[in-house]
Amino acid sequence: MPTGDRVPSAALPRFSVAVSALSVLVVCALVAPAPAPLAFALGGGLALGAGLGRDAEFALTAGVAALFAAVLVAGSEGRSVEWMLAAAVPVVLAWVTARHALRLGAQLGRAAGTLRVELVHLVSTTVLLAVGGGVGYLAYRSVTGSPSPLALGLLLLAVVAFTASLR
Repeated sequence: MPTGDRVPSAALPRFSVAVSALSVLVVCALVAPAPAPLAFALGGGLALGAGLGRDAEFALTAGVAALFAAVLVAGSEGRSVEWMLAAAVPVVLAWVTARHALRLGAQLGRAAGTLRVELVHLVSTTVLLAVGGGVGYLAYRSVTGSPSPLALGLLLLAVVAFTASLR
């Protein structure tokens, strides 16, 4: 995006920014008992915030990658498959809503009322995550029968790839 097209952070839709911030806080709360995952989550939250503040999609992606790493590191310390899958949901929501906020801010600017669009986007993303995660989890349980770290990692990667296809 050329420099002249940059959107000031005040023009970003407040609801999507709030959902992204709340999602980061949920991830931090979920991984809080362990210091290493919490450090990843806090760093990811700061990068995501910087990406929103400076209209930098690379910073958003780096921040979400750190949040995802926080979930993986916390999961490697003995968390259940169900916990990891549930903890991946706010990571994906943070990413999708932050990117949506940047795009809405760039397209519509400060004057437009975007709450309905943001609500529809949030609800549809949440439904797709629930359905996709549920189907993936059922497939995971029916194929493996027992927990497999590789299968779990692939399942979480599938959730992210599925969400990226929402563009």
